[in-house]
Amino acid sequence: MARAIWTGTIGFGLVSVPVRLYPATRRKDVRFREIDRLTGRRIHHQKVVEEIPSLTLPPREREIVQPTTASARGTPERGQAALDLEPGSEPPVRMVAAPDVLKGFEVGKDRYVSVDRVELEELAPERSRTIDVEQFVDESGIDPIYFDASYYVVPERDHERAFGLLVEAMAETRRVAISWFVLRRKRYLAALRPHGRLMVLSTMFHADEILPVAELEPAPPRDLRKKERETAALLINTLAGPFEPERYPDTYRQRLTALLEGRAAQARPAPAEVVTGSGVQDLMAALQASVEQARAAKKRLPARRKRKSA
Repeated sequence: MARAIWTGTIGFGLVSVPVRLYPATRRKDVRFREIDRLTGRRIHHQKVVEEIPSLTLPPREREIVQPTTASARGTPERGQAALDLEPGSEPPVRMVAAPDVLKGFEVGKDRYVSVDRVELEELAPERSRTIDVEQFVDESGIDPIYFDASYYVVPERDHERAFGLLVEAMAETRRVAISWFVLRRKRYLAALRPHGRLMVLSTMFHADEILPVAELEPAPPRDLRKKERETAALLINTLAGPFEPERYPDTYRQRLTALLEGRAAQARPAPAEVVTGSGVQDLMAALQASVEQARAAKKRLPARRKRKSA
């Protein structure tokens, strides 16, 4: 059974109905890992920062100056010394540990204002276990463009009667409940609507997140004849029918999955990493293993090219 991602109550007026939220959708995109063509090992990305030899800004300075292309050529930015680099060479980098990573908002080219975790925690909404209903609106009055992620709303045991009453009342009046709720320290605007004997809670975009269409709308056509309108309506009615989502599968994902499943038996395991020690023999063993891998990969390339040319 699926695991609830949130538990709390629906609150409207003086009524509270205990409920649980479950994901209503699941992405089925095929996800790939990045691997090294030569060894077949997975590639990992690291967090690094360009080294600045002399940085005079204090560590807690809210304005962080990042090295730019200009500074790499020898022109110093405010608060930093010029880098003495060869033309075309890259600045040295160092690894950055997770505790040393701050949130940075870019206010200009390579200029950031930083915010730490404590400050973000202070700005976060208070934890709440209530879906607070603000208003009931006509279901036809909400443009679907406002809907984002959806969750099934399920009543807690022994509270099915109150939940069922709310579902039936909303269905009969064709109303949707505009609500607020907090999930993972973020406050969401949401629409709560009947869905069979359950309800669906859909997070919503805010008004300022919907892009305007005024600049995109074409001018209305002025020379359309009545016969053209009637023919267009006839075509639409001819193609009309109930929405059956099973008729519209993701054929690209199906073909890609079939391709990967067909190659599963040919998958080569990533070779065990050769541990190098300080001795000459250990180093020679690692070098020899690398040479053999390179030769094997090189032999495979001509064969692939021949197949492609054929």
